[in-house]
Amino acid sequence: MQKIRNNIYYYLPSIIAILVLMVIWHFSVIVFDVKEYVFPAPDDTLMTLFDPKYRWISNTLITFYAVAGAFVISTVLGIVLAIIVIWHPLLERTVMPLLVLFNTLPKVALAPLFVLWLGYGVVPNMLIAVTVSFFPMVINTAAGLTQVDRDLIDLVRSLKGTKRQIFSLIRLPNALPYIFAGLKLNATLSVIGAIVGEFVASEGGLGALIIIGGVTLDTPAIFASLCIISAMGLALYVLVVIAERIFVPWETSEVQP
Repeated sequence: MQKIRNNIYYYLPSIIAILVLMVIWHFSVIVFDVKEYVFPAPDDTLMTLFDPKYRWISNTLITFYAVAGAFVISTVLGIVLAIIVIWHPLLERTVMPLLVLFNTLPKVALAPLFVLWLGYGVVPNMLIAVTVSFFPMVINTAAGLTQVDRDLIDLVRSLKGTKRQIFSLIRLPNALPYIFAGLKLNATLSVIGAIVGEFVASEGGLGALIIIGGVTLDTPAIFASLCIISAMGLALYVLVVIAERIFVPWETSEVQP
């Protein structure tokens, strides 16, 4: 019971801040008599979510598939590449410059190539999101795998421990907090990347609704899409935080109630 109360107190300021923002939004539109096509009121945005012509469920699922797929792929790809990079100095000098070079490419410029190779659909959007989100996973995981106590490594080596044992017993446990830090970035970047992909290479999804809303001056639909996108990113982030509390309790206990 005490833990539940502490959690409520911990998250209460965030909830209050959101409610205050909604109230300010509502009364600002009324007081300044802002036109709906310029800045819709919260109730107009809410009513738009119940309009069947936007096919909210199907469009949300299209975006969700791209986000979820990108999150999983970039997580696995980032961890695997980080292991490859730290496994041998030669691999680090070979692979890391290529990763940095690829990360400097403008991701929007890659979208036409993915469309040319794969056509329109969820897959090119997913790959665009992967290109946006995988690099922080590589950097964070590699940092966690390398920033270890050298005395522990020397101790395992003195006991005839193998390189794999050093990795599984020392490097990987040490990297878990760094991996979850990368996952938190990945949770938000996957959403951003998927929407960027839908702006360029999609006939459906929330990103496509935003583009259509911009052309038709349907601002409530744009705001409703943004609300769903934000909720999706927040939900994915919360899932990562919950997993972090389960798998890395020694880190979260210092900052969480």
